[in-house]
This record gives sequence, structure tokens and C-alpha cells, in this order.
Amino acid sequence: MTPIRLSTLVVLTLFAFFVSNFFLLAGNCNSFLSSSSNNDASYPRLLQVPPPTTTTSQGGGRGGGGGGYDSDDDEEETKYNFTTAICVVVKDAEPYFEEWAEYHLEGMKFDAIYIYDDSPTFELRNWFQNTRSDETFSKVQVLHYNRTLDEENGEAEDKIVQNFVYRDCVSLFGTSETGPKHDYFAFLDVDEFLVLPGYHSKNKNNKNNNKYSDIRGVLQDYLVPYGGALVVNWVLMGSSNRAVYSPLPVTKRFQYRSNHTHNVIKTIAKATDYVENRNPHSVSVVAGTDIHTTLYPGKLHKEASDPGGTGASDHDYPSDVLLLYHYRYTSKKEYIFKRCMRGNVDRGSIWCNRKGNSVTTSRGPDHIQSFVGDVFDDTAWRFLTERVPKYKFYDEFKDFH
Repeated sequence: MTPIRLSTLVVLTLFAFFVSNFFLLAGNCNSFLSSSSNNDASYPRLLQVPPPTTTTSQGGGRGGGGGGYDSDDDEEETKYNFTTAICVVVKDAEPYFEEWAEYHLEGMKFDAIYIYDDSPTFELRNWFQNTRSDETFSKVQVLHYNRTLDEENGEAEDKIVQNFVYRDCVSLFGTSETGPKHDYFAFLDVDEFLVLPGYHSKNKNNKNNNKYSDIRGVLQDYLVPYGGALVVNWVLMGSSNRAVYSPLPVTKRFQYRSNHTHNVIKTIAKATDYVENRNPHSVSVVAGTDIHTTLYPGKLHKEASDPGGTGASDHDYPSDVLLLYHYRYTSKKEYIFKRCMRGNVDRGSIWCNRKGNSVTTSRGPDHIQSFVGDVFDDTAWRFLTERVPKYKFYDEFKDFH
């Protein structure tokens, strides 16, 4: 074989080798790109809003909208045959509402939260769209509260936003045939945290003086057998002498409370027994059902039946089963902004002096005025860090404000 023919053969052989390997490499690349494009964990898909999913409880209850609670513990999942949700009006609450939502979804085991955004421009729209694939926040639905709906329903003179919102929430997500049909609804604000008094972390040697671990157990004993509604008393959390905002969780920053349970209550109602809200604190229920307290199972709420009262108080002060820690003050600067600049969702700034630089009690109840706090109480923070361990990260930070 001549040198020319030999060199030609070598070139052809090398060319064939590179061509075959090129197509093999291209095939592998296509396979890799195809698998990567289907991997949601690699590329977060923002601004996609899939339709809300509905989960049916294994215990035979009605559908748990908003995704429901997916527990690894089958026994815990089948223990309760009902679903729970929270209705809430939100305005200028960005610093803390994610903590509040995770606390109640992952900690207290609510199945869903329905937020009515009271801002003029639907400020939570992006947050809602960007969280549809999140394991926890996908259980939160956000609706833009349109005040013109009040006028269409003949409520133009009704300045209490919550009355309309709560009724709309129960109708859409509790009793409508096209909704998730949650069984029980709590009517809360984003500065209110449901707390199990006497609760101690399972990782500590302290005795747990509360037999309940989340909201479902409480409702199973105090509301499910009776229907109607259940009221929960406030505990006011003080300012802890904080002057300005600091980017730390509210349950970590403010751990000094009043030395007594407050008489004001909030309500958890059975959807099919709910009629309407009398005010943001109390409700009316259908005939034949009653409103109860946690003093003991079946205890009637006396103030609810008082024709001359508001139903917004419980002077028995039940404090052993479930309480509502109210972080209404936060820091001095935040509280002045909340009351004097932003104003309440329903009352504007009527509780401020004329200059708008301080809160006064001359035109409101005594609990409007901020206080530091008397008793150290980190129950809510310990509960949050156990149920949502990522929050332990904040224990590394000191608060100098």
C-alpha cells in the first residue's frame, strides 16, 4: 500500500470516529437538558399560578383546600376527619406575615389560610404568584379585597371590613359547593398567634402541661362535639422596650406579656353553623347551636347570649387550653406607624393625637396604649422553632433595638 493510500485511510478512520462520538455526545446532552428542564428544584418557576389543589382527609372528612397538611405520620393524618382554615385581612404586614403563616400552618396544623389583601394596589399579588410551588405557602390563598363589593352588598355604611370579609371567606371556602368546604374557620389578625399554654418542647425534659399539640386536638374536644363556635381569650404581648423595627421574628423580639389573661376574645366557628360576624371578635350562629369556651368541654359563653352586649369578651378568663397571644404593639415606632400613619383597616387613625406622633387612650379602650410587658414568656418562639426548625437560625442574632 502506498503512503498516500495509507494516509487517506487513516484520515477516513479518524473522521468516522469523531462523527460517531459527536452524535453520541449530542444525544447525551439532549438527554441531560431534557431531564434538567423537567427538574423543578433546579429552576424555580416564578409567576405561575396553578389551580389550587384539594386534598381529602383520610379520616373521611371534607376536602382540605389549599393543599392540606401532608404528614409523614399516618396515625396523625387519620386521627381527625375535619379540616381547618384561617380568614384574615392584611394591610402593611409584610415584615411578619410569613412567620405568622408558617407558625399556624406548620405548627398549629391549619390546612389553609385565606388572606384578603386590603391594600389599594394588591401588594401581595407577586408574593402569591411566586409561592404557588412552595410546600407551605401554597396553602395560602390571597384575594384582593375590593371595597366596592361592600356597596354592591348594601354595606357602604358598614366600616368594619372584617364583617364582610369573614362572611365572604366562609361562603367561598366553607359552604360553597365549588369550594374546598373547610369545616372550621378561625377569624384572626396577623398579629395574633394561637398558643398552647404550658406547652414544652418534646426535646426538653420539662413536663408538658398541655395535652394538645396543635389546633386539631383542641377542636376535637371543645368544638366538634357541640358545633356552633369556640372563643379564645387574648393575652397581650408588650413592646419589650423595643424602640424601632429590627428584621427578626416577632415571636423572638417580643417575649414579655401581661401578667393576666385579657377579657377580649376571638372566635373559631363551624362553617355550616356560622351566620355572620357581629364584630371582628364575635359571631352569630344558627338556631340550635351555641358558642362555647375552653373553660371545660361544653362550657357556654355567657356574653354571647347577652342581648345588650357585643359578645366580644369572656370574663371567665379560661387560660389552660388555648390562648391568643396578641403582638399588637411591637416596637414604639412600628406601633405609631400602625395606629397614626397607616391606621386600622376599619377605624383609620382615631386613636392618635392630632400631631400623629403618639397613641392616646382618650378615644379608645385601655389596651390601645402600649406597655412593656410584665412576665417573660417565650412559649410561642419555642413552639415555632420546634415546628419550623429553620427559625433557630435567628437565635444567633442579638437585638439591640
